[in-house]
Amino acid sequence: MQPQIESGAELLTRLNEKPSLHGLEDTLFSEGPQNTDIIEIGGERSSGKTFLLSQMLARCILPNNYAIKGCNASAILINTDHHFQTSKLVELMSSIVNTANISFSEAIDTEFDKTTIIKDSLRNLHIIDCYNNEQFSLTLHTLDDIFLDNTKIALLAIDSITAYYWQDCEDNITTIDTYIKKLLKIVKLQTTRFNVATIYTKLCESIHNKRNYLTNNIDYKIQLCKVCNSTNFLCTLETIQIIRKIHYSILSNGIKWKIDEREG
Repeated sequence: MQPQIESGAELLTRLNEKPSLHGLEDTLFSEGPQNTDIIEIGGERSSGKTFLLSQMLARCILPNNYAIKGCNASAILINTDHHFQTSKLVELMSSIVNTANISFSEAIDTEFDKTTIIKDSLRNLHIIDCYNNEQFSLTLHTLDDIFLDNTKIALLAIDSITAYYWQDCEDNITTIDTYIKKLLKIVKLQTTRFNVATIYTKLCESIHNKRNYLTNNIDYKIQLCKVCNSTNFLCTLETIQIIRKIHYSILSNGIKWKIDEREG
């Protein structure tokens, strides 16, 4: 068998043909996110950062047929905080598939194999566990090798990007925002080449000029917080163009956005 020779132009075309992330989270991203976008999810503990990230990962790796409306894409999760639970991801996927199965069976008068769909979709997720700043740094610097191995990768998730802040800054104190900006520069260099979007979590909120901060590297800034004296939560979504405030609740089958959202 003759070896297949691929030109540089053909390689570039293949690498840039990524599945669309449209529908990843319709309430937050009406027309996206676009490939190469950078999305920050910030907030205090127990505000749902990892849960929201898991919900987006579920949508990303599920198929777009059977009324499931997934993205049918592959994703990489760099797991640094170790709050992510595969069992919770499967639970979220099951909820999405069950809802789709009801709609599909009503329309077609048949059901599909939910277990097989979830099992097949989980093959689209590749988890890299990091346990110190050296492993994390090495992973970020070798992302191009990972992207080359799987051209279906459309999303890079990091939970969280600030996990090793104190280790990295032990001898050279810097602000968290400066630290994140430095890491995003490394990430962006490789995700731009391979047309991959990035979502990362960070703990708490730091003081900065929001508008300048957004224009540096971030396309969407999502801030999650608990409403005082309430079981509800508030999401502040910020882009260069808009700021929106959306109430939400955290349920076992996913984050539920309130329909009475207000824009601020």
